[in-house]
Amino acid sequence: MPETSQGLTYPGSTGHARIWEHLQELAQDVDAALSWLRNKPAAMLRQSSAQSFPASTYVPVTFQTEDLDDDPDGVGGHSTSVNLSRYTARYAGWYRVGGGFSFASNASGIRHAVWAVNGAQVPGTALAIDATTNSSSTRLPMRSVLVNLGIGDYVELWAWQGSGGSLSSDATGTGQACMSVDFVRNQ
Repeated sequence: MPETSQGLTYPGSTGHARIWEHLQELAQDVDAALSWLRNKPAAMLRQSSAQSFPASTYVPVTFQTEDLDDDPDGVGGHSTSVNLSRYTARYAGWYRVGGGFSFASNASGIRHAVWAVNGAQVPGTALAIDATTNSSSTRLPMRSVLVNLGIGDYVELWAWQGSGGSLSSDATGTGQACMSVDFVRNQ
């Protein structure tokens, strides 16, 4: 049978006797496409346990809680048992990532965060901010960006701090680090 540019099949020249079978096939193809769109890959991850960050070193942020992690196959791209920092693509395409990170209260130095794909920083995504001078945590709202992921590629949020010693993340309440991932389109 002939096929559209998007992979939908349709009947070629046939008699009227089989037209209902072709319409049923078309309806099933459209239903499958709509089902995929309703269940496209998406995740909302949060850091629910504090993490220690050494000074002057980028460290992947770990996420222990999944508010959402789903895709058309119901598997998802994040694990709460291995590689807690990663969202791994099961479908190739462009993904929108967003989120934020918080360091515990400490008035020394600066704080950085950046998106990384397969262990390499994504250009144009770094954020730097001075530490707060009061008793509140330092919060870094990350840029929402598109990243191109192949099957098996992974995206992470990395954080860095220059306080001169180890510093923990703020994993309480609204200070929890988070990462959202949403499939946008095919490559």
